[in-house]
Amino acid sequence: MLRLFLAVDLPDDVRHVVAGLRADIHGARWVKPHQLHITLRFMGDTPEETVPAIVERLAQVRLAPFTLTLGHAGTFPSERKARVLWLRLDPALPLRELASNIDRALSPDGSAALREFSPHLTLARLKERPDAGLRRFLVEHADDRGPSWKVDCFRLYRSMLHANGAVHDTIATYPLSPFRR
Repeated sequence: MLRLFLAVDLPDDVRHVVAGLRADIHGARWVKPHQLHITLRFMGDTPEETVPAIVERLAQVRLAPFTLTLGHAGTFPSERKARVLWLRLDPALPLRELASNIDRALSPDGSAALREFSPHLTLARLKERPDAGLRRFLVEHADDRGPSWKVDCFRLYRSMLHANGAVHDTIATYPLSPFRR
């Protein structure tokens, strides 16, 4: 079994800006800068023999390149019960379209999955009840507008869990284009 996910990467300059946002928040486990990405779909444990078909189906995804901008900070599921600290991505519509196109490509009948996709960039995971540091961070970054960048591809990744954290290897890269390849 291979642990797979699909994602959009951040350029190095955007990673650097995001890494600079780290703050003293009790219980926060910050995402390592080299692992920052926008998850489009977590596929989880996938039989290795199905990977060639997945790679082929994903090559059918069509969408024009688009620009994203980092936005304000927020939490899932709520500030009081925060488990994930994230940044908003604007505009969200192209990411939703990309995720929907991926779902259709991977669905046996070509229909979009009935899952809710909430475009965001995960900054940290919170293992304990949030403290005042989280509140300060959210207030401080309530009106943020970060750098923008052009999204011109998405990737299929394999994630391998190790004692020092996950290692992500690229299986395939898919350039964005509204035209057939």
